[in-house]
Amino acid sequence: MSLELETVRRTFSLPGQRVHALRGVSLRAERGDFITVIGSNGAGKSTLLDIIAGVRHPDAGRVMVCGRDVTALPAHRRARWVGRVFQDPSKGTVPDLTVEENLALCSQKGLRGLKLALSRTRHRLWQEALARLDMGLEKRRRELAGHLSGGERQALTVLMATLSHPAILLLDEHTAALDPANADRVLEVTESLVREGAITTLMVTHRMDQALDLGERLVMMHAGEILLEAAGDVKKSLKVGDLVRLFRRQGVSDDTLLLEAATPQT
Repeated sequence: MSLELETVRRTFSLPGQRVHALRGVSLRAERGDFITVIGSNGAGKSTLLDIIAGVRHPDAGRVMVCGRDVTALPAHRRARWVGRVFQDPSKGTVPDLTVEENLALCSQKGLRGLKLALSRTRHRLWQEALARLDMGLEKRRRELAGHLSGGERQALTVLMATLSHPAILLLDEHTAALDPANADRVLEVTESLVREGAITTLMVTHRMDQALDLGERLVMMHAGEILLEAAGDVKKSLKVGDLVRLFRRQGVSDDTLLLEAATPQT
């Protein structure tokens, strides 16, 4: 079992209120599972990823990664097993390093020994890896990452995240800041790389069409709880309209759903 969450709870204290971000969430994922996660604003999606990554710790419950209890471990101790790609393309790369140096950096997990990593790594390997992105970056591997477009940087970030061979990859709305063409290309790159590496992946998205089209399982969240888990033929049979109706039954308005380029279907 790559990932197991057992009755995870997390609350936050805000002025005048107590917010239950996660209300006893349980989730299991085998090696290579690709799970899309969708939910209304405040559903607990980001808190769920934070708990898995170790950025936050649960008030109750347990988090298991690759059979290890990591509930109390901080994020830096989990980094060997858990990778994460954020919405902002600038967060995943070092702009003042070249494309090739960024790739070497991800294998070193730090700046120390970067030149050594570059000297010992055949440049052909980086070139082949970049060529798989089909964006021409193999010809720009000595260019500063800060000169790349948002889509190019995000594709590079996904490549770096998969080359470090994490057991679990967390995608936190990683295409939301991109234009449609770049978003589609980054999604293609993502799906190809995680399948090739058999990486257990959780992808949070506001796009219901993405949630239905990608992955083998769908998790639908609202108010800190999992409302629906769908896989196989059940997931394939679902339409955007079905998800919208499920949300509306919970009293979620269309504005809160933040549907992007997803016209309800029947």
